[in-house]
Amino acid sequence: METVRCAPPQKGSDMQLRCYRCGWSFSLSREQVDFALESTRAKGGQHYDVHCTRCRTVNKVPLKQLEKSAPRPAAPAAGES
Repeated sequence: METVRCAPPQKGSDMQLRCYRCGWSFSLSREQVDFALESTRAKGGQHYDVHCTRCRTVNKVPLKQLEKSAPRPAAPAAGES
């Protein structure tokens, strides 16, 4: 199985990906990551297919990698329930 190399997520940034075939670097926005997580979980899949923006090759992004890059919900304040 081919893996997609990913740069470590930075605060407030998109998910950075690199195509395994041509080496082109591209990103997924937070909205795209949310959609990918929802659709992958709904189908019961283990990965999400992302097309390279340069060569259109399908890159498989593992579900765990998407979960790491997903925005976390805001934590409630100390006095709120």
